[in-house]
Amino acid sequence: MSTDRLGAALSDLVDDVEDGLAPPSSGDLWAGGRRRRLTARLVPVLAAACVAALVGLIVWPGAAPRAAVPAVGVDDAGAVHLTAFPSTIAKPPFVGATGRPGVTAAVVATHGDVGELFAASPRGAVTRLVLPDAPLGTSGQPALSPDGRWLARGFVLTDLVRGATLPSLPVRQGLESSRMPAEGTDWWSPDSRRVYVDAINQGLPRSSGFVVATDGTVTEAPLLAGGQVPVVAGWLDDDTVLAFVDVGSPGARGLEGRTWRVGEPTWEVSVPDLEPNADGEVFDASGLLRADLSPDRRRVLLTEGILDPATNQASSTRATVYDVRTGANAGPPDDESSGTDPTVFPHTSLTWDGWGCRPAWRLGEPVITDGTVRTTAPAIDTGPVAVSSRYESPCVSFAGDELRGVGLRNSAAVWQERAWVWGTRLLVAVPLVLLAGWFLRRRSWREGSQAPQAFLPPSRG
Repeated sequence: MSTDRLGAALSDLVDDVEDGLAPPSSGDLWAGGRRRRLTARLVPVLAAACVAALVGLIVWPGAAPRAAVPAVGVDDAGAVHLTAFPSTIAKPPFVGATGRPGVTAAVVATHGDVGELFAASPRGAVTRLVLPDAPLGTSGQPALSPDGRWLARGFVLTDLVRGATLPSLPVRQGLESSRMPAEGTDWWSPDSRRVYVDAINQGLPRSSGFVVATDGTVTEAPLLAGGQVPVVAGWLDDDTVLAFVDVGSPGARGLEGRTWRVGEPTWEVSVPDLEPNADGEVFDASGLLRADLSPDRRRVLLTEGILDPATNQASSTRATVYDVRTGANAGPPDDESSGTDPTVFPHTSLTWDGWGCRPAWRLGEPVITDGTVRTTAPAIDTGPVAVSSRYESPCVSFAGDELRGVGLRNSAAVWQERAWVWGTRLLVAVPLVLLAGWFLRRRSWREGSQAPQAFLPPSRG
């Protein structure tokens, strides 16, 4: 204690004795001293910890994490597929930006004021994608190839390993001047060599879409008879595209299958019509409709956007699974080799809130891919992938629209995000608590009460 403070304390003691106040006991004196010493040590330590945490957050390594080389597998047809996916997609602070993240298992597309793309490796290492501008009119989810190397947005393909962009700039400019990619996304062939792009002609109709190959070539898909607009479902094999056309009556859709082999001049009728689902419901002709083939090419998921009458916008999704071979609502598989659990999807349609995120597949079951990635089976509470809430209104695109293999957790990224979130809260909370304590002590002193015991020992009588 300084000489001035000691003199002030002695003066206070004299005043207290003159006023007839009882002197403090020896225990109170020792306790006050201990509190004063503890406070004198604790406040600088807390202040130093706040400063150190602030400096640590500012200088946190901002370099892009190196994407781990994922395990890959080759199926019976010779196609390469990933054998792992990230079971957690965290958003650590200061995510690095790159145009070449390497082999990627998932892409998170945010839909906030500034839409961004984030690439996640099979082990959950996250980078922010910096890619060329998307073609005009592109508003759907990007599509990842089954091998995780290529990203398609409209008719622009990006090699995520080498950074190359296809097709060439003159070809892209020509396509953009005459066509506009339809709302939705692209469909990759199983061998990751071609992507079908659904496009709308501007002016005289010439084609129903086109195929862009990873060698830079572009092939137009012929028009359907009568100029019908196809509902593309995907690839039956490496050369054949499956789509459906509306042949129903007004107010109820009847969907008839069409196939087109790349290079052929016409679409063919080669798969059965899709029947109403098991509870007798039919698709409303006024709604939005989207189709997605399962990875084993045996089932097709039809999702319909249900319009809100007040806004005339799709506010929810109704989904039904059909058997491609029979056209009937999907039932138990014919054999055990399919690997599909017949109980994971009911034989009636399911409905969930929201529209816009394209579903994926996991073990034969559809997976909803919005901010809470989850299966469509209501009995399953937790989903296969946990996506950070720090991503704003995200849609998650998985390689080949499939969660294939095993889920891998990036614990380091998860704890980095938690440290950032809780660290910033503590940086705000601790100074506020200290400031509030100082203010209350100053206020009590001004009102003539005794000084707080933590800062000044009790006065002696």
